[in-house]
Amino acid sequence: MTQRIFLSALGLLLLIGLAFAADETPAPAAPAPAEPAPQSTPAQAVELICPIDHQPISGWHIEAFATSGVDSDFCYLNASESYYQKLIATCPNDGYTGYEDDFLPLLKNPLPAKVVEKIKVKLPKEFDLKKLEPWDRYAILAQIYIWRGLPEKEIANAYLRATYTMRGLALGRNEKKMEKELRGQAIDYMEEAAAKAQFPLPDVPQVKYLIGDLYRRNGKFSKALRLYDDAAKMKNRPEWLDEMILRQKARAYAYDDR
Repeated sequence: MTQRIFLSALGLLLLIGLAFAADETPAPAAPAPAEPAPQSTPAQAVELICPIDHQPISGWHIEAFATSGVDSDFCYLNASESYYQKLIATCPNDGYTGYEDDFLPLLKNPLPAKVVEKIKVKLPKEFDLKKLEPWDRYAILAQIYIWRGLPEKEIANAYLRATYTMRGLALGRNEKKMEKELRGQAIDYMEEAAAKAQFPLPDVPQVKYLIGDLYRRNGKFSKALRLYDDAAKMKNRPEWLDEMILRQKARAYAYDDR
């Protein structure tokens, strides 16, 4: 199962991740907010081959995970370690990071020589590869996707998941600054992806709402309110989204960025 699926509120799929492969299995989806989230946690350790140095590394193949609910930005709560951190693997030799199918033998197309060169030369200059936090690994993933020229929605998803790995932690001043910067990158790439119509039409209201909530979390309340209103006016929005919009608008009016 490919793990590049962006899971939206209460299991709804926003295809920000890789929903392109024909053999991809969707994550569990719930048709309504009352639907319980998945509670089983089967995960199998797998051996992957780094496409840069062709050395074996350990990764995970995840079928399901435990969560206590979904946050307003579609982050599964209490799934940071069991899910988001295990979704990606990082080569300790060169820092190459990706999902299961970004590694051999599942990687379908060889990495271009220019991308390999950038990973070897630029990556060590931009990141301390000897000391990587989970959000650093997702930032590396986003940077590699940029070098590979992948769609903006995939880059946005990597930056967004970087912030997910910080959820529930006691962050210091530097980490909080980093969280805002990563969220800002997610916003920029998500807006660009939306402008290029990279999201399926039925998902556009959720995408607008999500971008609004990311703005709210970054303290830009006026932009958040405009996007909440835009999402609320869309005729193809799901019914459950109305309640979320009302709740988050109230928080934006109260200058609540939590």
